[in-house]
Amino acid sequence: MNDNPATGPWNNPPERKKPLRRKRAEKLARRAEHWGRRLEEAREEGPDMVAAVIFDRLRGELDTLPQTARDRAYDDVTRALERVRETHAQ
Repeated sequence: MNDNPATGPWNNPPERKKPLRRKRAEKLARRAEHWGRRLEEAREEGPDMVAAVIFDRLRGELDTLPQTARDRAYDDVTRALERVRETHAQ
């Protein structure tokens, strides 16, 4: 048995084909492409479908947040909706 601590597996990380940040960037790009495609399809069907797709995306993002961040995000979304309503009210 080799007692040299420098040769332990914890000192020699595995070689990765792609760095993790590149894999993460590719995953985020695929997700953005997916939502962009869904939004374009929804625009062809009308404003109600666009609202439904946006709500689905928002809900998915909010569900991944920890509770305190989720509470702040709900407040931000509420304020954004109020600004849109005030801006476009006639």
